[in-house]
Amino acid sequence: MARVKVKSFSVIRDVLGSEVVEIDINGPETVGGLFEELLRRYGQPFKEKIWDPETGQIAPFLMKLNETIIRSTSDMDYKIHNGDELAIIFPIGGG
Repeated sequence: MARVKVKSFSVIRDVLGSEVVEIDINGPETVGGLFEELLRRYGQPFKEKIWDPETGQIAPFLMKLNETIIRSTSDMDYKIHNGDELAIIFPIGGG
């Protein structure tokens, strides 16, 4: 099991209810496993922000795993270790 600190901003922070939450991952210790745990914990409101309702695919956005920038669309298999920090850098809409 890995405990990961998740940092969030804007609409994701609103869904998580805090700028920083700590999540225990019991399943695959990957970024994808972390997102599965976030989905279990925060349900439909989280899913509506992260997954495209038309395609069912995860929306494209950046994340920072410790000091490494990774992408939602290609890097969900990155390994996560106990004590890691993941920042979800979700794009803000508007004009």
